[in-house]
Order: sequence, then C-alpha cells, then structure tokens
Amino acid sequence: MADTQSATTQEESFSFAQIWWIGTGFLGVMLTFSAYNAFVPIMYSEFIDSRALIGLLMSTDNLIGLLLIPVVGAWSDRMNHRLGRRLPFIVVAVPVAALTFFAIPYAAVALWTLIIVEILFTIAMHTYRGPVISLMPDHTPPEKRSTGNGIINVMGGIGTLATFAGLSLLYDIDPRLTFGIGAAVLVLTGYLVYRKADRHPPYVDNVDDRRPAPLADAVGGFKILLQRPNRGQFYLLAAMFAYYIGFAGLDAMFPLYGVNVLGLTPGRAAFILTAFAGAFLVAAFFAGLIGTKLGKIPTMLIGLGSIPVLFVLAAPIRDVNLLMGVFVIGGLAWALVNVQAMPLIADLGGRNRIGFYIGMYYLFTMVGQMLGSPVIGTVMDVFGDGAMFYGAAGAYALGFVLLRRGQALLPASPEELARREVELGREA
Repeated sequence: MADTQSATTQEESFSFAQIWWIGTGFLGVMLTFSAYNAFVPIMYSEFIDSRALIGLLMSTDNLIGLLLIPVVGAWSDRMNHRLGRRLPFIVVAVPVAALTFFAIPYAAVALWTLIIVEILFTIAMHTYRGPVISLMPDHTPPEKRSTGNGIINVMGGIGTLATFAGLSLLYDIDPRLTFGIGAAVLVLTGYLVYRKADRHPPYVDNVDDRRPAPLADAVGGFKILLQRPNRGQFYLLAAMFAYYIGFAGLDAMFPLYGVNVLGLTPGRAAFILTAFAGAFLVAAFFAGLIGTKLGKIPTMLIGLGSIPVLFVLAAPIRDVNLLMGVFVIGGLAWALVNVQAMPLIADLGGRNRIGFYIGMYYLFTMVGQMLGSPVIGTVMDVFGDGAMFYGAAGAYALGFVLLRRGQALLPASPEELARREVELGREA
C-alpha cells in the first residue's frame, strides 16, 4: 500500500506545465549558442585570415563539451546538496556563462582576450547544459519522456529562431546589443529553471551517493558499457553516433553541394536547409506524443528507416522546390528520431544514473557531429559532390542497424535493466 501511495504521489507531482518552464533553460542554451556560432567567427576574422584556423578555434567548443559534459553528468548524479543534484551546477554556471557571453564583444579588441573569454563561456555553458537537460527526466516518468523531450526541443527551436530572427538584426546595429540581450535571456531562463524545478524531483533518487570522483566515475562507467551484459546500451549510443555523422555531414556540406551541383548562391543553398529545420520544429512536440504511444525505439526506427530512402530519392533531384519538399518530409522523419533519443538514453540510467547516461549521449553525438563533415566530405572527394546524399543515407542506415541490434540486446524487462544499472553504478 505504501508503494502504491508513493507512486500515486509521484504521478500527481508530474506536470507538463513544469516541463515547459524547465524547457526555458534549453531555450537560453540554444539562443546563446546559436549567436556564439554565428557571430564569434566574424570576430575572429578581424584578426585571422585562415578559415581553417578560425574553424579550429571554434572547435574548442566541441572539445570542451566532450571533456566536460560526461564528467559533470556523472558528478551531478552523486551530488548531495540541499538544492538537489542538478541545481547547484546551474546556480554556479549560469551567472558565469551570462557574464562571459556579455563580455565577448568587449573582449574582441584583441585576439588573446577574445580567445580567453570564449573558452570561459564554453566551459560555463557546458557545465550548465548537461544538468539542465537532466532535469526533464528527473521530473518526468519514463513513459512520458518522449513527450517531455518534444517540449524541450520546441523550446530550443524557439531559442534558435529568436537568434536568427531577432538578435542577428541587432548585430548589424551594435554587437553589444546582441550579446547583452542574449546574456539577459540566459539569466532570466536560468532563474525560471531555478524557481520552477523541484529541489528533490520525484523520478530520481535523492540519496547520499559515495561513488568515486566524477572523472573516475565517468571513465569507469564507459568501460562497463563495453562489457557483454551492457552491450545493448552501448549499441544504442553507437547508433546515435552513426546517424549524427550523416546529420552533421549533410548540414555542413549541403551549401557546397548547392553551389556546385545545383548552381545556387551560398545563401540560397543554405536557406534550403530551413525546410528541414522548420519541419523538425513544427513536428517536435507531436513526435514526442507519437513516441509516448508507440514506444521510443519503434518510433526512432520508423524515422531512421525513412531518411535513407528520402536521401537516395533526393540525390538526382535538381529542382529546388521539389528538393525543399523532400527536406520537409526529412525534417518530420528526423523529429521521430531525435525527440526520442535523449529520453531513451535517460531511461537507461534508472533513478540514479540519469546524469551519467545523458553525458554519454552528448559524448557519442558530439563525436559524431565532429566527424560528420570530414566523413561526408571524404565521400564527396572520392565519388563526387553528388555522392553527398548517398554518404548521409549510409550513415543513417548504419544507425538503423545498430539501433535494431541494441534493441535486441537490451534486457527483456525494465526491472532487469534497473538491476543492471544499480550494479553498473556500484562497479563504477
């Protein structure tokens, strides 16, 4: 009877409205990162002519994320504080991120000051990013996490659109307006998360956890994923690594394809990708509802099975309007995949390893994103620019195969999965 009452209390504490409020945190993340990615390269170009060197400096963002997010995720799992597990990181990181983001245009008076401020900003943002994303599964029962992540993705999309539709126009007036308003939004959204998030959410264990130091915890957990009983979890993460190669590679290489194959201007070529991004934003919430009804992996398999077919069909198309129509359908299919992915990985963490698994999710997907451009670019070098769609289709198809393999190797019951994750936590 006590267990039933506890479950009822937890279910009653769940609120989609609370998830919308928590999602404002991801809105702030995407707004500031979108502005960072769009405008900091322009600032670097004032000091550096080499596009390769500018790209190398910008890649410090991904490198810091790869090193920091898994460690912070594991650390937040073992945090025992009156503010809970995630909020202490948010309370510390948001002010630092906002201050350094505000300072970027002022630091652009010299190359060395711009580099220092940029690195401090990315450290603070990646300290914030993992915990704020982990708050959604902390507050959401597993069967509703697909819908919850649909909400999170909608909020992130709003942040991205706000940058391109609003802050980008202010940049031409004065860059300090863009970064000042962005910093203010980051503080406001961080404050909303702090006010609306539970200090001790119902769907995560809130007990003292005496695991090893965070770095050792993250490394130990990764090694255990490679062991045979946990191969299913590893294959799921490997699937996400594979299809992100296709996603990031096509995203980066399509403007070049548009210029050389379709005969478009760079701006017009890049604009075609808005069909994909816009369709994803529109479909994100509904994709979450579909995942809640059909299950996360079956919904992802529908999307992953569709995208390679769409890309193969797109390869011979030279009509821009028809190609944009294919990208709209592709964006809808991508929503079926991407909205389920993070909740699926969070479910693997049970009640005491959510932060660790979200850290692993970012580790695998960010490495996939980093490799996307060189892998798809190599395909284009060897087989011609027209092979771009086939290379991306192959990456998504590999993701489909790995996801099916992971599904087959997962424990048959949630209870068995939970038992294994308890053992993983102890061993790590």
